[in-house]
Amino acid sequence: MTKFAPVFFAALLATGCSMPPKPASSHNPPPVVSAPQSLSSFDSRVVQCRKELQVMQAYNVTVFEQYNQRFLRVNGQLEKYLEIRDKVGSEIDDIATPKYQYNVRRVCEEIRSTLMQLIIKEV
Repeated sequence: MTKFAPVFFAALLATGCSMPPKPASSHNPPPVVSAPQSLSSFDSRVVQCRKELQVMQAYNVTVFEQYNQRFLRVNGQLEKYLEIRDKVGSEIDDIATPKYQYNVRRVCEEIRSTLMQLIIKEV
């Protein structure tokens, strides 16, 4: 794809036009497995957070273990809620889902900040 493709697709979506089917080609690269398009913005942030957490281990194992425990705790709380999510009403879900996601994002921001500090100390 060219660098203009995203603009082209956005224009088509905005005007309601449909695109002609893409011709089949045997030269198409395989899809990227590490970041599927089906991931939500939140999910892709969590994937990145896990990567940054693993990098932290190379700089300070003790700090990594502390953040890893925190991450596992808040992510586990979110996963536990998601298991029962379809059994609660939308009023509860409208409050609970953002709260659990906020807790995960907060820990991830702390991980990113601490990792940045650890990396900068090495310079």
